[in-house]
Amino acid sequence: MTEDQNRRISALDGKINELLALCDRQKTDIGALTLKLEQEKTAAQQVREEFQALKTKHRDLLTAHIISAGPGDDVKSARKRLVNLVREVDACINYITLLNG
Repeated sequence: MTEDQNRRISALDGKINELLALCDRQKTDIGALTLKLEQEKTAAQQVREEFQALKTKHRDLLTAHIISAGPGDDVKSARKRLVNLVREVDACINYITLLNG
C-alpha cells in the first residue's frame, strides 16, 4: 500500500473510532433519559392519585358542609335535610333498579 492509502485508512479508522465513541455516549444518554422518563411517569401517577384523593375529600367536605350548615343551622333542620337527602337517594336507587330490571 502507498503512503496515501495508509493515511486514508488511518483517517477512516480514526473516524470510525470517533463514531463508536459517539454511539456509546448516545447509548448512555438514552439509558439515563429512559430512567428519568420512568421516574417522571411514576411521579406523575402519584400526583394524579393524590389529586383524585383530594378531589374526593373536597367533595366529601363540601357535602358535609352543605348538610350541616344550611339555613337555620340547628339540629332539627340538619336532620330534616339529611332525611330528605336519604329519601332522594332511595328514590334514585329505585328508579335505577326499575330501569335495569
